[in-house]
Amino acid sequence: MLQHRSQEAEVIATVMDQRMLKRYDESIGETESTDAEEYTVEQVIESLKWGRYHYFLLLLFGAFKAIDRLEITLMTVLFPAVQCEWHLSGLQSTLLSVVVFTGMMFGAAFWGVTADDFGRKPTIFIATALVAYVGFLTSFSPTIYWLFILRFVVGIGVVGAIQVEVILIEFVAAKYRAAAMISLRAIENIGGLFEVLLAWAVVPTLGWRYLIAFTAVPTTLFLLLWPVVPESVRAAEMNRCSLPAGRLRAAVVEHRGRLGDLFHAEYRRSTIQMLFIFFAATATYYGAALITTELFSVDYCAAPNVTSSSDASSSDGCGCSSLSSSDYGRILLTSLAELAILPIAIVLSDLIGRRRTLAICQIVVALSYLVLLTCVGSTWGVTVILFVVRGFAMGSAAIIHLYAPELFPTQIRAIGTSSGYFVGRIGAMITPLISQLLLRRSVHSALLVYTLICIVGAITALLLPIETKGRRME
Repeated sequence: MLQHRSQEAEVIATVMDQRMLKRYDESIGETESTDAEEYTVEQVIESLKWGRYHYFLLLLFGAFKAIDRLEITLMTVLFPAVQCEWHLSGLQSTLLSVVVFTGMMFGAAFWGVTADDFGRKPTIFIATALVAYVGFLTSFSPTIYWLFILRFVVGIGVVGAIQVEVILIEFVAAKYRAAAMISLRAIENIGGLFEVLLAWAVVPTLGWRYLIAFTAVPTTLFLLLWPVVPESVRAAEMNRCSLPAGRLRAAVVEHRGRLGDLFHAEYRRSTIQMLFIFFAATATYYGAALITTELFSVDYCAAPNVTSSSDASSSDGCGCSSLSSSDYGRILLTSLAELAILPIAIVLSDLIGRRRTLAICQIVVALSYLVLLTCVGSTWGVTVILFVVRGFAMGSAAIIHLYAPELFPTQIRAIGTSSGYFVGRIGAMITPLISQLLLRRSVHSALLVYTLICIVGAITALLLPIETKGRRME
């Protein structure tokens, strides 16, 4: 029935399979269906109400997105322990973060091409298997250099899970899209909370190697979900919704999108600004995650040099500070901010649009960093401010990941979002240099850099030429 194997036809095939379309055609009669008005995949998707299948997709894809959060949270709680055991220099411990984000940067480009050529389902499986296998091997690293190499490979695999975001957005009507994406992020955040609790229980007693090994267990279990990852999404059938009257029309796409298409006159300005917002939002978000551990490990009011805080962490006498029980508790609390503030991002993005919501999130983060620049003396005061920073930083990252797929048509959607992820990972790659290396030399300088990034990101978001709220997926 579907004669054109274009990108849009592939999307149609994943929304409703041929048997389902055949049953629908038979239900309206062969003669009637021949003369009936044709409809497009966009009309089908917009006609579907939120139903059981959408909940199924949300939970399923949320499990795969949790892989990203497991590994990022692992990074924040792992490095203090590794630094103390191997007596790493400040540069070496920073490079341990950099290599992960560098792997993510290369992975963003690689998995985007792989998903277009071989499909998103096998891409997600291969990436998840890579993270599980290499992640487990990391626990046996004999030297810091092996740890660098294996964490780099893990970074390549982790970013493959982002394909689930594009899949979910393509199957959801415009009015449900913001809630779906933010809900996906909320489920993803559970992985981070789990990792903090796991580290709290394992690192002080068994050590960091067991933490890495145990982290690979849920990732391996996610592979068992592979058989239920839908190759053909029967959304209308499972949700018990009626399709529009007529026959489904598969549009012919003359060519696949190329990188240069993003810079045609229609999308040039939007693309450039979107890429910078990806950079700012990703750098801000991962910076907030890494800076949380750092600020709990130092007396950041000390100037001009940063010294270890005796009441916030425990020192082993080798010049490093490991996380104490109270530190884990505060990290867990600040991680909860992402769950608490995400609903605000949902409401704002649907009420005032994606651009203004992006700007508000970036401004709130910038103001929070400015408050930290005043040198908050109370540990719990710092915790509250970091709570706000992490929550709104997550909101900013979630909205730009929603904006990008809505901005581009089907032909260049995959390459457009992959380009955004790639540039975002550049921001993530340099953020350890700010949140770890620079912060250990001057906390105020590091906070000021993030403040400036957020301010420029907010202005760029307000100046975006296209608002995608309610925009139909072309």
